Amino acid sequence: MIYHELGTSGIRISSLAFGAMRWQNEADCRAIMERGMDAGLNYVDTSTGYVGGQSQVWVANAIRERRDDILFSTKTGYGQAHKAKEFVASLAARLKKLRLDHADMVQVWGIETMATLEAALAKDGTVAGARQAQKDGLVRHGIGFTFHGPPEVFKAAVDSGEFLSATVSYSLLNREAEPLLAYAAERGVGILIMNPLAGGMLALAERQDYAFLRGPDSGPVYGSLRFLLANPNISAALVGYRVPAELDESLRALDTPDDLAEPLRRDLIKRIEGVARPDGRFCTGCGYCKECPEGFKPPKFMKTMRDFALYAGDEERLVPWLISRYETRQTVADALARCVECGKCEDVCPQKLPIISEIRRAKAALDAK
Repeated sequence: MIYHELGTSGIRISSLAFGAMRWQNEADCRAIMERGMDAGLNYVDTSTGYVGGQSQVWVANAIRERRDDILFSTKTGYGQAHKAKEFVASLAARLKKLRLDHADMVQVWGIETMATLEAALAKDGTVAGARQAQKDGLVRHGIGFTFHGPPEVFKAAVDSGEFLSATVSYSLLNREAEPLLAYAAERGVGILIMNPLAGGMLALAERQDYAFLRGPDSGPVYGSLRFLLANPNISAALVGYRVPAELDESLRALDTPDDLAEPLRRDLIKRIEGVARPDGRFCTGCGYCKECPEGFKPPKFMKTMRDFALYAGDEERLVPWLISRYETRQTVADALARCVECGKCEDVCPQKLPIISEIRRAKAALDAK
């Protein structure tokens, strides 16, 4: 395993870490975490909102006997900055339920606006609560933030000097945040990468155009993670493992560590930018179809199908692709079951996409499996 310091915090963190949003069941969660800890992974990013509220419970059960081997990080409510007393009380109750003595870190989850950041930094805000929680022994190291907003909010959070880390969405396919990674690193704030495989798209990029990402006896995860491992501004990549085999594949990206440097990173960027996209009409993400009377979410589904065509394309990969976007087979099935084929989404689609046909296609693939 390759380890980095988390910014200038002194915390030693594994370059590959556990994202806890995609567990399929508790048995796989335990198997993956035990195998990962044996391999040296020492950080897990959790939240009460993951996997229908089960993620943190499963993780806590998996690490209880090996608590010193893992840095356990939890989150506040998404897009929320709780008052100090509320934060301490909520964290204490959460840890009691999980039967854990402490969290190693806590993240302010989903900073999107300056107002949220200012509320977190207020005299009686979340950061003050985290400091009190440290004094009470509920938090060992400190507080970070996860970012989903404009650059000026990110920079203000970093410049506050209150955060040990920033968790940022970044991958070979989505490099918009690259200047922010450097900004944080220059100021001693560690960078944790969420969506390192572009939400699973790179893991399933089986088109021949993406063959350059494959390694010896390994799929496109190999090159996708090596791209991140080659960036000195990144402390760790949070990978959302679903089955143990995915962990084994990600570990292969650590081979030949001497090659993990800027020339490799630049070569992969050049190659990904040279990949041709298939012709045809695709979902543009305009959101015109979002008002479904049955509660289905056509924008999410059609973007999922668009990305399947762009990055995978092999019909046999459709079910794994759907699961990668919706977390579990059951959540995919439940989502598709909401559609009654009324056609209102197609009526408002400016691209005139065959949304109902695509829904039927997905349902048929699930049924066939």
